Amino acid sequence: MSARTRLQITGHYAGVVSRAVAAVVDFAIAIGLFTAVLAGFDLFSRVVFGGSIAGSRTGLGYVVALAAWVFLYMWGSLAVAGRTMGKGIVGLRVVRADGSALTGRQALIRTVAYPISFAILGLGLVGIVFDRYHRALHDRLARTAVVYDWGGRAAEVPGPLSDFLARRAGTEYTTTAPRS
Repeated sequence: MSARTRLQITGHYAGVVSRAVAAVVDFAIAIGLFTAVLAGFDLFSRVVFGGSIAGSRTGLGYVVALAAWVFLYMWGSLAVAGRTMGKGIVGLRVVRADGSALTGRQALIRTVAYPISFAILGLGLVGIVFDRYHRALHDRLARTAVVYDWGGRAAEVPGPLSDFLARRAGTEYTTTAPRS
């Protein structure tokens, strides 16, 4: 592999760091949007009706509303685009295990199973680190995979790094499609 050859990473399974960054960005976006929408409704309520609708932000109603908002954000984004805003920023896409487009049903199963992956000390996430295809429990239950996807442009690793990786592995790197 020459110094001008670059490793293509589009289509490869996403690792733990990029998935963690996407999750943190997603939760920040979802909570930020929730706060902005709640503030907008509160302002509207004060102007039109003369009273606040926000109330206490520590009550059960607030927690349920936030959980419903995060659920709709995750499920809606995956069902429509196959990625959330956080995944899009990091360059990730959720696909079916065979590499084809995600269905709305799979997006629903994945979103419902997502908290289960965290439930028992995060053991459902172990597959991201140790599984060959970097699939967590929620990926397995929904039969999905998370891959690098930069749309119409290829994501490339700089030439020197590609050369180093090729020498370490003793092989040429190629783009791979997700497998089930």
